[in-house]
Amino acid sequence: MSNWITITKADLYNSKVAALIDAADTASLGQGQQDRTTGIIADATLEIRRRVAKANQLDQNTAAIPGGLKPLAVDIIYCRLKVALEMELTDDERLFLKERADQLDRIADGRDVVDPPDNPMAANPVQTLPAPSFGRRWRFFTSRSQEG
Repeated sequence: MSNWITITKADLYNSKVAALIDAADTASLGQGQQDRTTGIIADATLEIRRRVAKANQLDQNTAAIPGGLKPLAVDIIYCRLKVALEMELTDDERLFLKERADQLDRIADGRDVVDPPDNPMAANPVQTLPAPSFGRRWRFFTSRSQEG
């Protein structure tokens, strides 16, 4: 079984109210507008990957998130679908969404661990410069040393 998974509409159907998902994909769509669910899944996946990337290595599959975060992703997507349909979130849903945001904060800070990626991305080479030093008693570059 893979450590990282891709969230699909089937995952939403298995976890949440199917009528909400169907309504989001059909209600009040403009001419030529695609279903909302696909875009909301992609946006939530991107947000989760950004937060995971702060303290963890990412998978090469840009649509994949750590498998342990599937319930978190489904909850975020569900709430975003309700907002897209201009439905009010209940107090419990708001509280639960806040808890999910706190969980993502802990992951981003490195306080929570996620599953290792199946196909790790190569680390981005970051050029580091030496830190400036301000603790010297004497200066190397003074007007006297630069007079020639």
